[in-house]
Amino acid sequence: MYKGKILISNYTLVNDLEFNKAVILIVKNDNEGTIGFILNKKSNYLLSEINSGSRELNIPIYKGGPVMIDTIHFIHKKTKLFEKSTKITNEIFWGNEFEKAVELIRDKKINPKEIKFFVGYSGWDETQLENEIYEKSWLITEAYTTKEIFGFEKLLWKNNIEKFGNYYKLWSNSPENPNYN
Repeated sequence: MYKGKILISNYTLVNDLEFNKAVILIVKNDNEGTIGFILNKKSNYLLSEINSGSRELNIPIYKGGPVMIDTIHFIHKKTKLFEKSTKITNEIFWGNEFEKAVELIRDKKINPKEIKFFVGYSGWDETQLENEIYEKSWLITEAYTTKEIFGFEKLLWKNNIEKFGNYYKLWSNSPENPNYN
């Protein structure tokens, strides 16, 4: 039901340090729960820092979410180069062959702009996400263009929350931490 959709955190999550102004791509949604990755929050890590075979690859790793922060995940556009990927949309796949991904980037078979790495993920139990959507913690929309998903659009949250109407424009200009205002 939500797989391939985008969650946009509502202003009600303003005090939630993990999800304030987060834009999340949902990669799994079934009777076991929901998994997604935060698209617009970079971590402090580069791929070259976490993998000894990728010292020359200064590719940013994003904060996927607060769950299992000792794991690395990725999404990509090159389905034919991976054997074990899960289709998210017609153009986006969730991969689990990390070493192969690093090798393909190193061998220039994948452009770093066609793959995005995450530390951890965002997760919800079976009905938890539905409840949070009902409570208006999240706004839900269709997946964006691959350019928006694989790029780092600093204004991704701002530009998309404004699409929900004038009521949200006030919040779209708020600082990252309103307590500093």
